Amino acid sequence: MPREKFIGNDSHHDMACHVFALSGDPETAVEINTRYARLGDLLYGVEDVPVDDNVANGLTAVTNNDIWKCPGPDQLAAQVAPSSLILLCREFGFTPQEASGIRLWGRFLPGQVLPQHMYVTTPNGMIWDTMPEMPVYRRIDKDGRNPGAEGDGPDGQDIMLAPDEVFSIEVASLAPKTLEVIDTPNGQWEKDVEDADAGQAGLDGLGAGGDFIGDEDENALGDS
Repeated sequence: MPREKFIGNDSHHDMACHVFALSGDPETAVEINTRYARLGDLLYGVEDVPVDDNVANGLTAVTNNDIWKCPGPDQLAAQVAPSSLILLCREFGFTPQEASGIRLWGRFLPGQVLPQHMYVTTPNGMIWDTMPEMPVYRRIDKDGRNPGAEGDGPDGQDIMLAPDEVFSIEVASLAPKTLEVIDTPNGQWEKDVEDADAGQAGLDGLGAGGDFIGDEDENALGDS
């Protein structure tokens, strides 16, 4: 299925992928991004973390001991991703729930402790995502490997992310503002007829993912 873009409004055009997946609310984008970046910094070990059950500095739910229990950036993505996705659920208020058909996805590259790209899939067989300076996209899901913002290949086929780079967790529900876009009528979506260049499929990010290293609001609105 060719990707379709959301044309209902343009309030998501400057939104980082993880902000859409975890919140979808433009009004809280900077705050969500700040916590996401902070979690990545702590997991990557940019500062000493105490060994206790106190909520980690700069976060609202994840504790210092939660940070200690997670694999570090020197571990394989298959070891890092499950723990990372659980912590993202904990910090941003998602309830893991098997068989819901609702999934948070992340693409993890070597050395990353949070996803390079985040997106969601829904029980109706669709995959949804965005990147800065792009609209929200949707298209038919192919095993969580073809988020629309990654674009199409030269042959017009969906760009498919490598199966050993993508991981997911089933959750009870998505964030209300994410669902607000997903639940809009078909009339607020149109086929994307522009050339669909690759998004982050060919990019290599370091540390806690390529989306947010830098100032606390650098990529909440306006970077990929």
